[in-house]
Amino acid sequence: MKTAITKTRIAIVGAGPYGLSLAAHLAGQGIEHRIFGRPMQFWSQIANAAGERYLKSYCFGTNLSAPEPGFSFTDYNTPRGLETFEPCSMANFAAYGRWFQENKVPWVEPVDVVNIKREDIGFALSLSSGEDLMADQVVVATGLSYFANTPSALESVSPSLVSHTADVTRFAAFEGKSVAVLGAGQSALEACALLRESGARPTLLVREGSLRWHHRVSLKRSLWKKVRSPISGLGTGPKAWALTNFPGAMHRIPTHVRSRFVKSHLPAEGAWWLRERFEKHVPVHFDSEVVGASECCSHVALTVRNSKTDTSEKMTFDHVLAGSGYRVDVDSVPFLDASLREKIERIDNYPKLNANFESSVPGLRFVGAASAMSFGPLFRFVVGADYTSRTITRHAATQFAGRS
Repeated sequence: MKTAITKTRIAIVGAGPYGLSLAAHLAGQGIEHRIFGRPMQFWSQIANAAGERYLKSYCFGTNLSAPEPGFSFTDYNTPRGLETFEPCSMANFAAYGRWFQENKVPWVEPVDVVNIKREDIGFALSLSSGEDLMADQVVVATGLSYFANTPSALESVSPSLVSHTADVTRFAAFEGKSVAVLGAGQSALEACALLRESGARPTLLVREGSLRWHHRVSLKRSLWKKVRSPISGLGTGPKAWALTNFPGAMHRIPTHVRSRFVKSHLPAEGAWWLRERFEKHVPVHFDSEVVGASECCSHVALTVRNSKTDTSEKMTFDHVLAGSGYRVDVDSVPFLDASLREKIERIDNYPKLNANFESSVPGLRFVGAASAMSFGPLFRFVVGADYTSRTITRHAATQFAGRS
């Protein structure tokens, strides 16, 4: 039975790092809001799928943001004797996020937003609890959920035989199976290591001619190395340092220049700590692209084209895992009503956002990965949550000033 329609100033959809950080800052300014979702659900699922999973980013650059000090990842880890540089356990990061939520945002509502429509007086939200809610503004903070990218060549194969690395709930479920892993980035390389360690037989198929690996960075470095390649929350080097320290600058760059940079920055590569768990253990087929797939006797038959020799071969596996990353697309967000989605201007399927993270639909904002095409690659990562939260809170405080 439907309950009476309630109202709020801001509705935050998603309780991951960006949603929790924004809620903490809004609360600090006394701005009315509600936040929906299961705290750190995406990260918890990834962490629970297998042990030995670590963040690719530095610990000190993976902070949720609060308006006061004392709630960084380092603040959480140091008293517990845990790593504060790298590598940091994903399970530990998920636990840190839940600790942050319990201490800073205990009012999170673990319900789903089913639908959002634009009305004359604001946004109408339908919740899985049966509640109808009107909000002046909505912030979509669902992170990478809904954006998993699976190659189109696999679309005809049953979901029981093909999945994305982000959807794996237990790598141990593949014990004894032959698994093709597609991709050259961290998720694909890590999946291969975890599959092998779980008793599966992984094979990596890579379109490129080689793999790239991060080098380990020492905290004890010469002054020259510190100046030449400074360490920042996004990594090492002048570009990473500039992106981290001037987070709003890329929004001022012409769209076509920014778009090209976002697409090319940070190519697919693996973390240094993963390398010894992968090399000499997992067979790799380079210059290989899956151009077709079919089901045969509960197996997957892949047609793999070698770009170097311009030849194709059939390869059969028990399962295929797509470690092909994520592709942001507004049309993939299921709770945005079709009538609302069609009003959102895009940049390569990303929402086009103004300097306050607001889309072409007034009052509708996107944060996290969905904001990267408007603000740059920093916002694909947790490190962008601080700037995002402070910017939106400052703008919202101005909008709601003096309004009852």
